[in-house]
Amino acid sequence: MDFTIRPAAEKDLAETVELFLTTVADLRDRLNLKWPLPPREYVNKVYGHIHRSGIFYVAEIDGKLGSICHAVVRDQLWFLSAFWTLPELQGRKIGLPLLKRVWDEGAKAGANIFFTWSSTDLLAMAVYMKFGMMPGYQTLTFAGSPNRPLVKPNGYETEILDPTNALQIDQETRATRRELDHQFWRSEMKAEGRQVSRAGRVVGYYYLDGGAIGPAAWLDAEDAESVMELACRDARERAEQIRLIAPGPNHAAIRFALKTGLKLGAYSHLLMTEPFGQMDRYLASGPSLF
Repeated sequence: MDFTIRPAAEKDLAETVELFLTTVADLRDRLNLKWPLPPREYVNKVYGHIHRSGIFYVAEIDGKLGSICHAVVRDQLWFLSAFWTLPELQGRKIGLPLLKRVWDEGAKAGANIFFTWSSTDLLAMAVYMKFGMMPGYQTLTFAGSPNRPLVKPNGYETEILDPTNALQIDQETRATRRELDHQFWRSEMKAEGRQVSRAGRVVGYYYLDGGAIGPAAWLDAEDAESVMELACRDARERAEQIRLIAPGPNHAAIRFALKTGLKLGAYSHLLMTEPFGQMDRYLASGPSLF
């Protein structure tokens, strides 16, 4: 099949969003998953941000897009945020060269650790492993209405997030400051950032979008439960249902979610060329920016 790989143009964005929604709906139906489709407005904003700040390529066939692939490079980390081919074109050897192009562009930009958030699609996972991204751990999504009162922990205070503090905490927990993404969450997504202090020292932060929590991070294990208690308390004031996404190593978050009555609603796999950061102290934002 003849196709052209090229950088996505701004005029392509609406078509890339449509291709994503079509393909993820097909995946959901094939695997009998219960995922709700993400709102189109949300995908529009995220794809626009990645187009401006990341690597975004498409495969074009007869004037129409058949496959999309994009990633963000933040310092040494390359995160594959989308890799989708229309259902009727899968297995036609379009996706692999497209992914290779985005991978190579990431290496040129200085990335030396490559990772991705994968669904349970076995074909996709096999492709990622062929590229050297091996299974790291699962990401677990918990959601629901708390089954207990959420109480402000003694000795902890919250206030509006100072972006400088978020960048410093991310440097330790996420192995990158990713200033561009914090700007995006604040300015375009209108997420509310809060920082948590104990004894006058900032120990963590979290973002809220209605009842959704994340990203969130903390510096010390002893502050884990208090940061999550405060985040869930604030989220519960904004929505009936709250949600958080715990990387597999974050056992404190998993135990907290179960103790609070949240239900395990979905899981995905994080595949990587090598470990990075301190994922036992981090809650993910989702599959677009991690």
